[in-house]
Amino acid sequence: MKPEDIVVIDMRGNKIAGNRNATSEKEVHRQIYLVRDDIQAIIHAHTANAMAVSAMAEKEVPCLVEEMSQLLGGSIPITDGYIAAGQHFELGRMAGATIGNKNALILRNHGPVACGKDLEEAVLAAKVVEKACGIYLNTLRAGTVPTPIPQQFVDSEHYRYCFTYGRENT
Repeated sequence: MKPEDIVVIDMRGNKIAGNRNATSEKEVHRQIYLVRDDIQAIIHAHTANAMAVSAMAEKEVPCLVEEMSQLLGGSIPITDGYIAAGQHFELGRMAGATIGNKNALILRNHGPVACGKDLEEAVLAAKVVEKACGIYLNTLRAGTVPTPIPQQFVDSEHYRYCFTYGRENT
């Protein structure tokens, strides 16, 4: 991929720069940007572990490791129901409705979406999502019940990551 392959669209979905066509899944990005002004970068991928989780009956991947609480804001929600190929506006609408205050979600039977305040954070979020889904799948394969991080600690760790991490004296 080269810089000229990047397509820029406006918030109405119109192409304003780039040599290629915008992705058919541009609505996923656009609808999230419309509901979250703190998000400045979004990555949608089709990674193996997250796609496996996308096909499971669960509503979310529980917050199992501190990276999830810090960077993602806790558990990873999974959208309700499968949205058929070609239904891109509905797919985007569902993503926007599901993201809430999290930095990631999984599109049912489709794949993960990771977000951040910039591209570097979105890439890190995408890596954490894939790693977290692998950990979750491994706990289920082992026949154990995953033990999530209690919500009070998810909240405090996410706050620390967002507002004090790297600025502390300790």
